[in-house]
Amino acid sequence: MSPVRSLRFVVALVFLLFSFVACSSPETASDPDTPQGSEPTAEADSHDEHDEHDEDGEHEEGEEGVVELSPEAAERIEIRTAPVAYRLLAAQLSTTGRVDFDQTRLAHVSPRISGRVHRVNAVLGQQIRSGQQLAEIDSIELGQAKAVYLRAKARQELARKSFDRAQGLFADRIASEQEVLETEATVREATADLRAAEETLHLYGLSQSRIDALSYEDRKASIYPLRAPFAGTVVERHATLGELVTPERNLFSLADLSQVWIWIDIYQRDLAGVHLDDLARAQVDAFPGEIFEGKVSYLSPQVDADTRTVRARIDVPNPEGNLRPGMFVKVDLVDPHAREGDSSRAKSLVVPEGAVVRDGDEFSVFVAINEHRFERREVRVGRKAGGYVEVFPTHDLEAIEAGDMVVVEGTFLLKSAASKDSLGGGHDH
Repeated sequence: MSPVRSLRFVVALVFLLFSFVACSSPETASDPDTPQGSEPTAEADSHDEHDEHDEDGEHEEGEEGVVELSPEAAERIEIRTAPVAYRLLAAQLSTTGRVDFDQTRLAHVSPRISGRVHRVNAVLGQQIRSGQQLAEIDSIELGQAKAVYLRAKARQELARKSFDRAQGLFADRIASEQEVLETEATVREATADLRAAEETLHLYGLSQSRIDALSYEDRKASIYPLRAPFAGTVVERHATLGELVTPERNLFSLADLSQVWIWIDIYQRDLAGVHLDDLARAQVDAFPGEIFEGKVSYLSPQVDADTRTVRARIDVPNPEGNLRPGMFVKVDLVDPHAREGDSSRAKSLVVPEGAVVRDGDEFSVFVAINEHRFERREVRVGRKAGGYVEVFPTHDLEAIEAGDMVVVEGTFLLKSAASKDSLGGGHDH
């Protein structure tokens, strides 16, 4: 064998030996005798990391609506529970409502005569005094009515002078009795025409003082002033300069906001605790901590067939104008007719207000199965009083009963965990 071939054979032999040693290395994942000090494989790292998360995870996967916490997670979240119980709620009904204008203090101001808008004085949101001019209407019809009145007034004055002259001549035996009677009839006719013309001007909104002040030299006889019927705020304005308007056209809406209405709906089951003149306390988010007091002034005689509720109205003083129509309000009604210990009042199944979780239009509570397992159960809510809320179980889920322990602190994290499970989120890493 030549030296070159011998060298090639030795190189090949060394390569094969190296490959054999590499394949039989103890670092392979399948070798059970891996030395204690060797580095773990990637697969082992993954299992160790997963086990660690299972130990600290906030919940484990399980049946739908059930959240299970590890002991460490339960201690970290600080779950607090309270029992479901039957209680006699205070003689108070909590509900919601909406602010509206006091319709007895709302006016739609329209012209009493047709014409063209000559001037607009009031602007939206302006505070108006009673009798203040809102706009001016240029009306040919008004100018003609004033002219008729002035002509009737002139004829009546002339007729009365003629009658006085005829009476004097009759006393001197110069004029006959017939002439006196004729001039007297003329006076009566002229007076009737004058009163008719004056009444027309009254119908157009002119006061007696303005009518008495009319003169033949008035160059603005066709200008009609549109005035506020009472003091208030301009809440709508539809008058536009130069447009032609008629009495059917609403040019301004004026509201006295010193008092407003609040409309609420009373469930049929709660009607026995609501009466006229009952005290009501309203709150709005815009003014936290401020209480607006009023009284129930109206109860509808009908029950709505769809909602099984009765419409009720509350009159609320609003001197500062803080309550504005359209506002959403929370209302507590206090029944002064209820008596403590009244056997006719039934106890209600209640939970603390903090136990109720709201998700859109649905409500639920978390019932503690044990220290680490909590089941979410859907409920319907009713009255609220004294920090408690009345609950009713739904028909499609397991009922909630007196004695059940519900979560009152930590519900937000349980809700998040339950939502993650329902979306297929699995473990919370």
